[in-house]
Amino acid sequence: MVKPAGRRKVRKRKAKSENSGVKLSAIAVIMLVAVFLGFLTARFVIGPVIGYNADESEIKLAEEDKNAQTDEDVSEIKETTDVSAAPSEGYALQFGAFSTKEAAQSLADILNSKGIKTEIVEIDSVFKVISPVIDNKDDAVSALNDIKDKDVTDVFIASFQ
Repeated sequence: MVKPAGRRKVRKRKAKSENSGVKLSAIAVIMLVAVFLGFLTARFVIGPVIGYNADESEIKLAEEDKNAQTDEDVSEIKETTDVSAAPSEGYALQFGAFSTKEAAQSLADILNSKGIKTEIVEIDSVFKVISPVIDNKDDAVSALNDIKDKDVTDVFIASFQ
């Protein structure tokens, strides 16, 4: 079969796709949903598993402790303003380490208001807030378990030698 000589095949050009804005907005929506789901997973799944409570803030606790303190409580609190050198051999509960004595003293005051005896020691220009030194590790572990009842977090057993 012979094609007619005067006709040629015409190609239709495809128009530019007008949906590139739709693709961009779809990607943005997917990213927002992913961030939101990540937040929910961290807050309600991972947080409870690792023992983190986002509703509690140490700043709120510090303010509540200052407001809850009465004159009777203050008279019972052992003031720890002395900064001593490294303690003798044994174990102690460490509540924090600070670069300034004032920051360490503020944590010690909060802990003292909760009825926890503390000392501030300076080791290598770092002010550490610790409990009195305990001779053996079993007593230190039991002291750590007793502290957990007083709503204190971020405490661990440190050994001094």
